[in-house]
Amino acid sequence: MGRVERHLLGTHQHRDARDLSRWLVHLTRSEDELVSILRTGCIEARNSFGAGKAFSIAADSHHSVCFTETPLSELERMTKSKDPRPWGIVFDKERLRKRFGAQSVWYLSDGSPEFDAVNDAMRAGEKDPDAPIWSLTPFIENVRSIGSQNPNDWRWEREWRVRGDLFFEPNDVKRIILDTGGTPKILEEIDMWVPWAIPGEKPATWSGGYPRWEDSVERMLGRCNSQYSTPDQAGAFWDKEDGVYRYLHGEMVDLDEAMDDVFGEMDTELWDELYDELSSRSDVWCRADASWASEPDLDYGRFALD
Repeated sequence: MGRVERHLLGTHQHRDARDLSRWLVHLTRSEDELVSILRTGCIEARNSFGAGKAFSIAADSHHSVCFTETPLSELERMTKSKDPRPWGIVFDKERLRKRFGAQSVWYLSDGSPEFDAVNDAMRAGEKDPDAPIWSLTPFIENVRSIGSQNPNDWRWEREWRVRGDLFFEPNDVKRIILDTGGTPKILEEIDMWVPWAIPGEKPATWSGGYPRWEDSVERMLGRCNSQYSTPDQAGAFWDKEDGVYRYLHGEMVDLDEAMDDVFGEMDTELWDELYDELSSRSDVWCRADASWASEPDLDYGRFALD
């Protein structure tokens, strides 16, 4: 996509990295398909994927929706491939992982001990639809060298999957990827009020002329970071016996309480946006003491709780 705005790069842990991404993108071949998805709020799991899709007893559980983890700055590699899919929807990776069970695909070399172990487990469970292996195989693909007789190597797609149809809300959509030729039509038919981008051209242009609240979110996150910090950032320690953080220098609260304290009442969708961003860093927060808050050079946005 050429130049991409800095805040769209990297992950929470590595914010400027161009080889990492906090986004998952579902790409489509046509504008009509993208319009249908946006109108219905559903991406249908029409095809089966994964190592176990050929086993009839588990075939239905392998219908999945596919995404790429390819950074937005490198998305042209996907949209202009031999099987071009120039239209797409951008989601937050952590949101899909937590809400819909999204998982990255595990690529195993064909004939390796690891793939042989998967094959053994599938054969052992081929008469048991509830065998645990069937919960893993939708996310496993075998890799055969490009130079082999039967090549199969899709690692470059950096694929993630969600099992079954994905029913999403409008505020789940973070951006829309458009092909240059169809921009006017889709904007006439769909108004998602989210940024859209054309690979190779402008990195982000506001659909409908309404910029949502991207700038407000950044300012509000800065306000929260000036009053609260993650346990790791605040120097809290992990109590292994009780399985909780201990904070010796002030108060520790859950995220809802911290947001109530900092923001008060606000629009529900804006609350959800802030909550998603902050919860990806930590579920509990430490009220900043005077010494921590006075540090002028701390980059609060870099810290995340694994």
